[in-house]
Amino acid sequence: MFLANNTQKLGARILASHIREGRVASSYIFSGRGDEGEMAEMGGERNSKDIKEEFAVAFAYALEAKDPELFRVKNAALLERMWKRTYPDVRWLGEDLTARSIKIEAVREVIQWAFMKPFEGSWKVCIVPRAERLTEEAANAFLKTLEEPPKNTVFCLLVENKNNLLETIQSRSFEIRLMPMVPPSAPSGAASLEALPVREIFASFPTMPRDEVKQKLDHFMLVCREKIYHLVSGAGTDADIVNRWIEAMDLLYDSKAALDMNVNQKLMATRLAIRLSHLFPSQKAVSL
Repeated sequence: MFLANNTQKLGARILASHIREGRVASSYIFSGRGDEGEMAEMGGERNSKDIKEEFAVAFAYALEAKDPELFRVKNAALLERMWKRTYPDVRWLGEDLTARSIKIEAVREVIQWAFMKPFEGSWKVCIVPRAERLTEEAANAFLKTLEEPPKNTVFCLLVENKNNLLETIQSRSFEIRLMPMVPPSAPSGAASLEALPVREIFASFPTMPRDEVKQKLDHFMLVCREKIYHLVSGAGTDADIVNRWIEAMDLLYDSKAALDMNVNQKLMATRLAIRLSHLFPSQKAVSL
């Protein structure tokens, strides 16, 4: 599979790093348009008209095949079973795209399936096309599952725009953007930034209001996205530098998820600052 678009390459690289480093999240949002014009950026044999679904299945295959590199297929029979819906540990929710909504009854059935042990593999993956169709009742039931997710289960929510989902679902999911875009609110100057502000995080995050800390973390994740996009768009970029920024974005995501679980804010801030200082040694805080 040939990924001609840098944003797609970045998405595949991030997912590969999550598998390789054992940092797989319980929920991912795959965002971007799925029209024919955008799909042309992805070459090779296709199984779906929607690039988001291609990525979700590739991610499911990589997890089950224990091969972190997306779109590298060594077991074609396993991948074919996933696409033919005959592999019991990969399931679609709301697959009938003619249905206007995904109702709570379907969500409850999938939740029951999610809490069962995998039938054949090590993981269970649920793919939700056009996840914005979740009714409010269904979305709230789904959210409760994300708050206490079953072990080795991943939900892949496919949407054009993540803002069409509940904010609480967004905050518990890791977004993978698959269409080339720079958000209008993207911070200027991030491309030339050499490191995240460890001193600021260490000094101010422990006493800052929790909601304000979450906003700051969202801002820093946006900075990371712009920085990574700039790096992968350039020629001859050191892979280690890109990996550092990807890891930094993962740390920010994990820290925000920890706040949602009501962990001690000072402890979260201290751990985040220490781990970021290892990624960006020039930014060590005075007291670290």
